[in-house]
Amino acid sequence: MRLRIDAHHHTLSIQRRSLTHANGSYLSVSSTSSRYLKVMAALSDADARDDAWGGALVGTSFQTSLVARVLAVLFAAGASLSALTVVLPHSARIDELGLLVIVANAYLVAAVLYVKAAKLPAWTLPPALAWGSTLVTGVAYFSGESPSPLVFFYLWVFLYASYFFTTRQAALQIVYVGVAYGALLTTRPPAGSGVSEWWLVGMGTLLVGAMVIVTMRARVERLIARLYDVARTDPLTKLSNRRGFRELLDLELERARRGGTTMGVLVGDLDDFKDVNDRSGHQVGDLALQRVARLLCEGKRQIDAAARVGGEEFALIVPDIERDGAFALAERLRMALREAFANDPTPLTISFGVSVYPEHGETAAALLHAADQALYAAKQSGRNRTVHHSPALRDELRTPSDLHDIQGERFVVAVLDLAEAVDLRFSGSARHSETVGRYAEMMARELGLPERRVSRIRLAGILHDIGKAGIPNSILHKPGPLTEEEYEQIKRHPELGAQIIEHVSLSDVREWVAAHHERPDGLGYPLGIHAGAIPLEARIVAVADAYEAMTSDRPYRDSIGYDAALAELRHGAGTQFDAHVVNAFIAVLTREAKRPGASLLASA
Repeated sequence: MRLRIDAHHHTLSIQRRSLTHANGSYLSVSSTSSRYLKVMAALSDADARDDAWGGALVGTSFQTSLVARVLAVLFAAGASLSALTVVLPHSARIDELGLLVIVANAYLVAAVLYVKAAKLPAWTLPPALAWGSTLVTGVAYFSGESPSPLVFFYLWVFLYASYFFTTRQAALQIVYVGVAYGALLTTRPPAGSGVSEWWLVGMGTLLVGAMVIVTMRARVERLIARLYDVARTDPLTKLSNRRGFRELLDLELERARRGGTTMGVLVGDLDDFKDVNDRSGHQVGDLALQRVARLLCEGKRQIDAAARVGGEEFALIVPDIERDGAFALAERLRMALREAFANDPTPLTISFGVSVYPEHGETAAALLHAADQALYAAKQSGRNRTVHHSPALRDELRTPSDLHDIQGERFVVAVLDLAEAVDLRFSGSARHSETVGRYAEMMARELGLPERRVSRIRLAGILHDIGKAGIPNSILHKPGPLTEEEYEQIKRHPELGAQIIEHVSLSDVREWVAAHHERPDGLGYPLGIHAGAIPLEARIVAVADAYEAMTSDRPYRDSIGYDAALAELRHGAGTQFDAHVVNAFIAVLTREAKRPGASLLASA
């Protein structure tokens, strides 16, 4: 039975800020556009509506409305179970009127909490829970039994308070329950044993349950914190990635505004870094990037923040510094890096662009744009140098065509960030699209395509699955076979991706993304076109996508291995895949496999 290679479960994994192996330059550092902000806001709409408690909760912020509705459910559940004690056979000592009054009160509170959840202030919930403990005590008293099974409702109070409240608030609820339970045992003493024993055993049991919940919550919060760090950390260099850099920049800029101080932004790009990858392989390139990260960390001040914001692009946030000081720091870092790599087989240098708040801009976008313009000037004037931004430089660079390119670049940044957001929501493959981009780049070079076209093909490989933003999570993560209806939804993702990246700056990439699941034999999707109508670039992405999918472990299946994947490519050549592209890919994989440390390709 042949392996069907399609888009199922190809979960997007853009780490645009940490392009670990795909470290060829295709996009300079640029400001995040308003379109990016709208895209991210749309994707995290539910999170944006969260009404954090402003310090009332520890760790994860909960929506007040959610917490109120959970409490409403507890009130309604308790009322329903208490009402059953009246309906079912019960003790003759039961006070039915008292129970029904409490049940009615509990239903009323549940209704108010549920209906008014979105408008309730957070401070109302602890008193509401305490009132719930009072009602629990009342139903246990009116049940006429001692001990009453209805005291188990106290456990709900403990669990709820331990999960949603701060330690102090939970402790107050527990103390109140202890007092209420003690009063209940005093007025309705259990037969045959002492009040103190019942109280100690009952409260001890409830405390154990609360401790379990507290421990679980702490573990969840630590996990969330680690995931938060991972989402903002470049896995290769351990520096902040571009998302982390932008967040740090916004915070530092706000601090500078409030304090009336200055701050600098240094944007650096390694010169001719592609030569390192081409001559020595991507593993050597990765090691070089790690060395650069160490040099930047060693050379910067302790208060400065360094980040890797692209393949070979780095940036630093430099607080409390004037223009001359920022320039001097950039020069010190540049010379240290040049000396460190001077004796390498492929010597490395770096160019820096420098901008300073408020001289060159008062927003993060303006500062990044100014630093990027200065970096461009450094590259144009010979590389291996530092240029600080100036009005003369701005006038020289701001031509109409440059303004168009800047807007296009901002759009590319936006869709790359959208791709990363999709990855964070549907993360099944840690670096799928990044690796697809790298493989596509390798094939394009093997086929002798121009360098500009190679970089565009690589970008198409990175963006090829962005359309999965519109595919339900339940389908992307489904461990078993897809139904026909589900598969039809999967088949929509190339078209959705083309719609998402519809922009004049990506008109070519858009066409390739839309066609990357078409097949030479006409059995592909979404259009079912044949080989002659499928762009070569789309055929390249298709091979890269399929190979990466076959050689990567997934939660629902293991990798089939290097040899089996190559066998599948050969078998599908001419039908599912373009034979010329397959031959080029096999040739480059074979050559790369002979390089020291190139086993990454075989095991990817």
